[in-house]
Amino acid sequence: MSYFKYCRPIAISIGILLLNAISIDPATARETIAIIDRQTAKPGLGLDIGLDPIIPVSPSKRMAVSQNSTTTAKESAGIGVSAKVGTLGIGVDVAKSLTPQFNARLGFNFGNISANRTDSGINYDAQLNFSSIQLVGDYYPFTSSSFRITGGLVAQNNRFAVTGQPNNNGVYTIAGTQFPASSVGTLSGEYKYGNSIAPYIGIGIGKSSNEGFGFNADLGVMFAGSPKVSLTASNSAFNNNPITRAQLDNQARQTENDLKGFNVYPVLSIGLSYGF
Repeated sequence: MSYFKYCRPIAISIGILLLNAISIDPATARETIAIIDRQTAKPGLGLDIGLDPIIPVSPSKRMAVSQNSTTTAKESAGIGVSAKVGTLGIGVDVAKSLTPQFNARLGFNFGNISANRTDSGINYDAQLNFSSIQLVGDYYPFTSSSFRITGGLVAQNNRFAVTGQPNNNGVYTIAGTQFPASSVGTLSGEYKYGNSIAPYIGIGIGKSSNEGFGFNADLGVMFAGSPKVSLTASNSAFNNNPITRAQLDNQARQTENDLKGFNVYPVLSIGLSYGF
C-alpha cells in the first residue's frame, strides 16, 4: 500500500475531529467528510483536504448569499420630468416611455413677454401671454441616439394684448381716418390665434425618460391659424357710435389681413430633464 493510501484515512479522521471540535454533530461530520472525499479525491493522491470545504457556513450567511445571487438590478420607471423655456413660454412636461423607441409627453406652458409693434399704421405696446397644453409623441428612429421626431396637438390660448399709442400729433389713424386721441380715449385690443387646437410637428434631441439628468431641445412648428383681431375704444361714445364702431372693425379686419401669413408659429425650446 502506497504512502498516500495510508494518509487518506488519517486525513479523513483529522477532518472529522476538526468538525467535531467546532461543535458539528458527529454524524453530520462523517457525512460532510464523505461528500468532500468523493468530490475532491484525486486518483493516486487520496483526499485533498483544504480549509474552505470544511469551514461551516451559518444558515443566515447561506440565505444572504442566495438572496444576493438572485437579486436583479432595479429597473427604471421610464418616467421623466423636464423644465424648459422657449417661444411657447416657460414649460414643464412629463414623459413616459412606452417602448424603447417611443415616448409620450404631456406639457404645460405659461408666462408672458412684452414688446412694441406697429400694425396697419398704429403703434402698440403689446404683451404676448402664453397659455397652452401639449400632448405629443416622440419617436426615436436610432436606438443609439437621443434624436427624436415629434408630432402631436397643442391646446393653446396664446394671445397679444395691445394698447394703441397716438402719434406725435396726438391722433390715431383708424382705417385711413384720423381721430384725436381725446375722442377715442384708450385704444386697446387683442390678437388671438385662430386654432385653439393646433397640430404640431418638429424634431429634437433628448430623452427625458432615461434615468438621471439630461438636456433636451425642440425645434418645430405649430399650425396656430391666422390671428383674429378685436379693437375697443375706452370712450363709449366713440366705441358705440355705428360710424366710428365700423371704423374700428375695419381697422381690425385690415390688421387681420396683414397678419394672415403668421398662421404658422415657430417653436423653439431648450431645457433640463430628470428621469427615474
